[in-house]
Amino acid sequence: MWVAFGLALILSIQPDDSTGLRLAVIAGLLGGFLLARYFRLGWWGIAALFIAGILLRLNVQNHRASDVLDVTGDAVRLVFLGLNPYGHGYEISRPPGAPFPYGPLAILWYMPAVGDPRELELFIACAILALFAVRGRPIGLAVYAMAPTIILTSYDGSNDTSAGLFILAALTVAAWRPWAGAAILALAVAFKAYALAWVPALLAFGGWPALVSFVGVSVVAWAPAAMMWGLDQYLLSLKMADEAHRLAYWSVGVIYEEATQQFAPHTLLDQIRLGFAAVVTLLSLVVAKSLDRVIVVGTLIYIVMMFGGFWGSYAYLGAIAPILAWRLDDWLKLPVPEHVRALPWAPKAADGDADESDEEEPAGGQRAFEPAFAEAHIEQS
Repeated sequence: MWVAFGLALILSIQPDDSTGLRLAVIAGLLGGFLLARYFRLGWWGIAALFIAGILLRLNVQNHRASDVLDVTGDAVRLVFLGLNPYGHGYEISRPPGAPFPYGPLAILWYMPAVGDPRELELFIACAILALFAVRGRPIGLAVYAMAPTIILTSYDGSNDTSAGLFILAALTVAAWRPWAGAAILALAVAFKAYALAWVPALLAFGGWPALVSFVGVSVVAWAPAAMMWGLDQYLLSLKMADEAHRLAYWSVGVIYEEATQQFAPHTLLDQIRLGFAAVVTLLSLVVAKSLDRVIVVGTLIYIVMMFGGFWGSYAYLGAIAPILAWRLDDWLKLPVPEHVRALPWAPKAADGDADESDEEEPAGGQRAFEPAFAEAHIEQS
């Protein structure tokens, strides 16, 4: 717990933010760090990290960097009017003319918050934090609660926090039932196409039941949109979105331009990233023998596709942060804290692990919320 508070304290110190609320959070985390070094805080420590994460997210409500949810709001309004949200640009985008390149589930997801979709995104960010808090593992909670980029993404106008919730749900449920996880991952793809990065490995891991589940849910999710608006119009929106990027940003393209002092070749970089992602995808079909490998390989494909070409965005980190932080305590081989062992859904403690200690726990144990990780023969690397 004291390591979690120390990590949270380091992440919370941002020189360009000296608001009273942030300074109060920093002071509270410092106090928690000192207390946790000598006392077992248990759920009090978890609650403090959770509240700190909520406060810092509420503190960025004036941060607006993305036009994604502005375009999404207009797309939802067009659907209310019986019009096609795909295949054309939107004047509200920055610069004007960018399309709506997201799946039909994004339309349904933001309908209740069409007035200001940012409020829904902020709520989702807080809900994810609540899941981490209920799970009770301090390191992952501290990272997700206090990472500056993840905090900004919760209210900057992007939709990657919601996408991260779908991916987290899919890959966590897959620990119990791979076919159910594949069904949720199909919904994630229907929300935002980049969730496809985890599909090959999860289907290889889950086998035929996962494949049937993924295909069946995908048909249900996409059929109404295909009949009403046409899949060709959705694909056109994807193409328009790629062509709308005129300047390299948060990508290999930026590195290329600074190294060569020349404009990055848009088409060439995209071809290279597609080729590399294809190779990793083929390898994933062979190595995806555990769910952790599915997570890692899918994340690698995602990083290559989203940052390996001409254009990317820091907001894309919001989609992979939940699942990586969720597994962080286990990947560090940290024992289950004492306050988690008392939970009804807590895993059985391994022999000789009755007390919280620095001993490594055998692979397959100590996975709160994920008992099937042991059944899936997790392989620690």
